[in-house]
Amino acid sequence: MNPFTHRSAKTIEEAIEGLKACNGKARLMAGGTDLLGTLKDRNLPDSPETIINIKTISNLDYIQGDTDGLKIGALAKLADLAGSPLIKEKYKLLAEAAHAAATPQVRNMATVGGNLCQEIRCWYYRYPHSIGGRIVCFAKGGKGCNALTGENQYHSIYGAYRGTSPSCSVNCPGGVDIPSYLNRIREGDLREAARTILTINPIPSITGRVCPHFCEEGCYRGEWDESLSIRPIERFMGDYILENAREIIEPPENKTGKKVAIVGSGPAGLSAAYYLRISGHSVMVFDRMERPGGMLAYGIPEYRLPKELVKRVTDTFEYIGIEFRPNVDVGKDLTMEALRRDFDALFLATGTWRQQTIGLEGESLTRSGLEFLTHTNLGRREIPGGSVLVIGGGNVAVDVGITALRLGARAVLLACLESREEMPALKREIEEALEEGVQLMPSWGPHRVLTSHGKIIGMELVKCTLVFDPQGCFAPTYDHAVKKRVEADQIIMAVGQRTDLSFVDPHLPLKIDHGLIVVDPETQETNVPGIFAGGEVTRGPATVVEAIAAGRRAAFAMNLYLGGANAVSEKEEAIPHPLLKFDGRSLQKTTALKEAKRPVEQRTLTAEDTAGLGLNEIEMEANRCFNCGCVAASPSDMAVALLALDAKVKIVGSAGSRIVSMEDFCLLPGNPLQGDEILTEILVPTSPAGVKQTFLKFRIREPIDFAIASVASVITVEDGICKDARIVMGAVAPIPVRSSRAEKEIEGKVLDATAAEKAAAAAVADAMPLIKNAYKIEIVRTLIKRALLG
Repeated sequence: MNPFTHRSAKTIEEAIEGLKACNGKARLMAGGTDLLGTLKDRNLPDSPETIINIKTISNLDYIQGDTDGLKIGALAKLADLAGSPLIKEKYKLLAEAAHAAATPQVRNMATVGGNLCQEIRCWYYRYPHSIGGRIVCFAKGGKGCNALTGENQYHSIYGAYRGTSPSCSVNCPGGVDIPSYLNRIREGDLREAARTILTINPIPSITGRVCPHFCEEGCYRGEWDESLSIRPIERFMGDYILENAREIIEPPENKTGKKVAIVGSGPAGLSAAYYLRISGHSVMVFDRMERPGGMLAYGIPEYRLPKELVKRVTDTFEYIGIEFRPNVDVGKDLTMEALRRDFDALFLATGTWRQQTIGLEGESLTRSGLEFLTHTNLGRREIPGGSVLVIGGGNVAVDVGITALRLGARAVLLACLESREEMPALKREIEEALEEGVQLMPSWGPHRVLTSHGKIIGMELVKCTLVFDPQGCFAPTYDHAVKKRVEADQIIMAVGQRTDLSFVDPHLPLKIDHGLIVVDPETQETNVPGIFAGGEVTRGPATVVEAIAAGRRAAFAMNLYLGGANAVSEKEEAIPHPLLKFDGRSLQKTTALKEAKRPVEQRTLTAEDTAGLGLNEIEMEANRCFNCGCVAASPSDMAVALLALDAKVKIVGSAGSRIVSMEDFCLLPGNPLQGDEILTEILVPTSPAGVKQTFLKFRIREPIDFAIASVASVITVEDGICKDARIVMGAVAPIPVRSSRAEKEIEGKVLDATAAEKAAAAAVADAMPLIKNAYKIEIVRTLIKRALLG
C-alpha cells in the first residue's frame, strides 16, 4: 500500500481537527470499514495521506436504553449488539442483523459505525491495482459501470446510483442532463423532457441539427455496441418545443424592472437573452443584420439548418418578451456609451465575422469562405466557376466545398494543412463532402496565387510536414522542396475568422487581448462593471453549444449582478432520486437508429439533407440509454435494519452537530460523511407493543458475510390487522431499498399468506434485473413472505 501518516485521536474534537487540517486527504479508521484492505489493494485512484484512528476515542461504544428509545455509540461492536440483552428483548431485528453481519472474529472488531460507512461491494470497484492495473469504473470517475454489462450476478436489481455526471453530459460543453430528459421520454412525458432540456439549452431544434454532439463520443454504450443517437432525439425534442412553445415556454410572471442590452443575436446572444428574460428582465437584442440569428441565419447552409427554423426560434423568443432590433450597427448607428446609459447591463456577443488573412501573395484576388456562404444564404447564388479550390480544413471549408458543387461547379478541390485525421471539420461532414465529389488534398498549404492577366488561374501549394508543435500549439512547418501547382478558376479562403471590435468606444477601458475581449471564464464578466461578453468574441471560433453555454453563464452572472429575485441557477438540480431507472432491453446489443439521408443526386441548397426521426423511433432510441450509474450492492446489514427501525444518526463536524434520518443517511452509498464529519451516535425510537421485527439474510454459505439479498421488516399488528409496516431490502441496490408498495399491500389488512404474497409481488414489481442476476428477484420475494409470516 502507499505510505501514510497514522494518528490516533483520543477525542471527537481531536479527530475533527485532524480531518480539517488534512483538507480532504485523510480517512477515518474504525472497525468494520475495511479501510486497510482497500488501501492494501490500492483499488482507489487516490490514497489518503493520513489515517486517523478513532477506535481510541473513549465513551463511544455504549448501548443505552430509556423511555425515548435506544442510543448506540458509533464504536459499539457488532458482537456487543448481537449479545446485548436489551437489544435482544426490545430490538430483536437489530440483534439478528448484527449477528448475521459477519463471522465471529469480524463481529468482535467491527463497529456499528464502521458497518454503516463501508465502501460499496463490487469486484470492479475493488479490483486491486496489480495485474493490468485498477479498474476505473463509474464510481471511481470512469466512463461507465463495468458491472452493468459485465459480471453482475451479485449486483443491483433496483437500478443504479449516480454520484457524478455521466460521460455524455461531461462531454457536452453545455453540460446538458441528457439521461434525465431521455428518462422522461421513456416515461412518455415529452413536456417534462422538453423543460429539462430548456434548463440548459434554449435552442435544441438548432443544436439537434448543427451541434457536433460530443455527447455521442462520450456515450458509454459505444463500448458495448453503438453510441446512442442523441442528435436526432434532440432535434425531435427541439421541433416539439417549437410546435408547443406556448404551452412549454411561458413569459415570466415577475418583472425585475431591469433592462439588458445584448449586442449580437447568434447562439451566445440568444442563449443569454432567453435566460435573462425568464429571470424577469427586459431584454433587447441588437444586430447589424436584417434578421436575427447571427451565423445561424447567415453562415450555416440551409441544407444543414433551414432559415425558417431559425425564424421560428426567434419568433418564440419574441413571444416571451424578448425584443429584437435588427439593422442596428452598434458603433455607428448606436454607441456603446448610449447603451450603457440606457440599460442596466450589457452583453457583447458579436462573433467573428471578419475573414482571417494569412499574408499570401495574391490573396486579395481570392474570396472569403464566410462571405461566399453568407451571399448564398441571402439568395445570391452565383455559379462559382468551372473549378474551385477551397483552402481550409474546418467546417466552413467543407460547407463551402459542398455549396460550390451544388451551385454548379465542375470540380471542387479542398486543400488543408492538416492530415485527414487532424482536420478540424466534423468527420460526418467530411464524409458527406467526399460523397458529393469534393476532392481532398490534406497536408498541403497555400504558397502563392497563380495569375494570368490579373485573373486567377490556380495556386502553388507546398507540402505541410507538421501542423502542431509538441505542446499542441498551431505551428506549421513545410517542406519547400515539395510543391504542387493546382489549376482553379476561383480560390475560396476558409482559414478562419476573426473578431471586429471597431464598435468598442476607444475611451472605454475594455480589456482586449489578441483581438478578443477578456472575460472571467466563470462569469463572462469583463473588466468593466456591468459589461459581459461571450461566444466567439471572447474565445475565437467555437461550436454552437459552446456559445450557448457561455451565454447561459453570462445570464446567470448578470442576473446576480442585477439582483434578480428569481435567479437562473448555473446548474439546475434534478429532483433527488436515489436510484436511476433504465429499460432492461437496453442491456441487449442493438444498433443505433440513424437519420435518413437524401441520396446525393437529390440534395439541394434549400432542403435539409437529413430527415428527422419520428416519435416511435426516438422512444426506441431513448430505451437504449443505460442511464449510467453504479449498480454495486450495498454491503451494510446494519443500515437495512436501522432503516426498518426508523433510526436516526448523529453527525458531528467543525460546523456543529446534526441529526439525520437513516433514510437520508442511506441516500448516498458507501461513506456519506462529508469533509471533517464524524458519525458519533445512532438513535433508535422505542418500538410500541405488538411490533413484530424480523431480519432475514440469504448468502451463498454461512461463513460468507455479505448478503445476496436481505430483508428487514417492522410490522405493527392490532387485533390481527396490520396497522403499520416498514419493509427494507438490502444488497439489492447500491443503497438499502424501502418498499412502500409492499407496505401498502398489507397495511389495514389481515396479515395472512395472501397478503404476504401480494406484498412480495409488489416489492419486486419495480425490479430491473441485469443480465445475470434476475434470480435475486425470487430470493427477495421469498424473504419478504417469510419475514411477514414467520
